[in-house]
Amino acid sequence: NDFKEALAQDEISLHYQPIIRLQTGEVAGFEALMRWQHPEKGFISPGIFIPVIEESGLIVLASRWALREACLALKRVEGRSGAKDLFMAVNFSSHDFASEDFVDGVYTTISESDVDPGQVHLEITERLLIHQPDNAKETLEMCRKAGMSIAIDDFGTGYSSLSYLHYFPIDTLKIDQSFVRDMTKNEASLELVKSIIALGKNMKMKVVAEGVEHKEEALLLRDLNCDLAQGYYFARPAPEKDVTELVKNWDPRAKL
Repeated sequence: NDFKEALAQDEISLHYQPIIRLQTGEVAGFEALMRWQHPEKGFISPGIFIPVIEESGLIVLASRWALREACLALKRVEGRSGAKDLFMAVNFSSHDFASEDFVDGVYTTISESDVDPGQVHLEITERLLIHQPDNAKETLEMCRKAGMSIAIDDFGTGYSSLSYLHYFPIDTLKIDQSFVRDMTKNEASLELVKSIIALGKNMKMKVVAEGVEHKEEALLLRDLNCDLAQGYYFARPAPEKDVTELVKNWDPRAKL
């Protein structure tokens, strides 16, 4: 109930974390992340409220709102910073995919914001593919046909067979931050990261490393030929105004 009221009262906002091209150091795009500043309880972590709104079904309303806000923000950031061809990654859940008008709703929202569908990356988890394989495939194929890209979030943490990688229309693999965080001190994590990057390359997919917190990790990922990365080392999630200034003043050589 609080969350539904919060949407109406503009207590929910989006922060945007830059995603960097490792070979050039340029800002490639952003991931949109939901934030809730409650007037009485203060900041409420997404780890607390996201599972609750998923269980209640409010996640569908929240996802549509987030997509619309993120697309409008992307258009404004490009216009004010002079940057071109940035993308926006937005997370969706199994509840979103269960909605009969999901594809039409997403496409309409993107069209109304005047963003090219190719600039929108739909992020989903392996769990969605496991539990709703046939429905997910049909929906993802329709999204891909409409021009959107599909990314698997937290790749490597699920329990599904790798066979789904050729069954579903997937464009991007996102390496879970737990592997990235451990790869400079744990040989097994490093080998796993190498394997995911190689797998992505072999299947003509882009690979994004999440949770990069140190320069050593960024340079290693670049040397391993990982395409993209995000994490506190590059920039923390921030409001639209701040990321606009970040893009305008970004020095591609500063971090790599």
